[in-house]
Amino acid sequence: MTQGNRKLQVGGGMQPLPAFASFVRRLELTQHKLVLFFYDTQPGDSRRTPLLLVHGLGDEADTWRHVLPALAAQRRVLAVDLPGFGRSDKPDAPYTVPWCATVLCDLLDALQIERAAVIGHSLGAITAHWLALEHPERVARLALLAGGLVASPRKPDISTLLLLTPGIGEWLYTRLRKSPQAAYDSLRPFYANLDSLPQADRDFLFRRVNERVGNDDQRRAFFRTLRALAKWLPAQQKTLASRLAECKTPTTVLWGELDHVASVENGRALAALYPPAQLTILPDAGHNLQQERPEAVIAALST
Repeated sequence: MTQGNRKLQVGGGMQPLPAFASFVRRLELTQHKLVLFFYDTQPGDSRRTPLLLVHGLGDEADTWRHVLPALAAQRRVLAVDLPGFGRSDKPDAPYTVPWCATVLCDLLDALQIERAAVIGHSLGAITAHWLALEHPERVARLALLAGGLVASPRKPDISTLLLLTPGIGEWLYTRLRKSPQAAYDSLRPFYANLDSLPQADRDFLFRRVNERVGNDDQRRAFFRTLRALAKWLPAQQKTLASRLAECKTPTTVLWGELDHVASVENGRALAALYPPAQLTILPDAGHNLQQERPEAVIAALST
């Protein structure tokens, strides 16, 4: 199947990045009865706290492809495919933020890692933030990219409302399978300028987004996660200020100035509620800032 100058390979499942082949691990988590895929750059510098990288909704560990090598030069890095996404198992599960956080704890336990510095993007940032509040003993440092528990009241746009509607959302998602180019174009809101990315990145994303939308189990996980989050996150706002007041975890917050998915106002609100959080707004970056501005992200995370 060909679209423009791109050739879409159908079948075979989602493969790990060749450059990270030596980092690939799959581990069965007995508590949750699922196999988790992750990259592990072990051994790294054993004197430094390991990093745990957690991706956003519908994404996978490869979202960190431009920052992982530099971070791994400093310490051990784990980049996980959350259950339901990428190459991890996709069980019939609730896919709530608290459930995902317990999966991450299960992974750390299985690897005998008592504490980690946790870096999350979007949904991964929300999950990392929750983990730090619920289990502060497990999180040495926290970095939140384009996400977190603070969510200013905002009326969902029509596209989000349609995705949240059972039946209609699934129909729209499945419809993308008929047009690889339409699936690729669905990524545009997540970047300040998708067309400005290097050709290799655009080719990778074209292939990857079509692998995602073609997987029925990932579709189920996507909608369960999205709809659970839409109900759960607003309810957290009632007690969040008091919980943040008790939080002692050093926190870095990074946001793209041109983020059209998660308003930068959420980052400013978080910094206002939690003064120890260091907020950096990156110009010319959209929602996927770790892909658009990797050098700036690496610099912020390396301090």
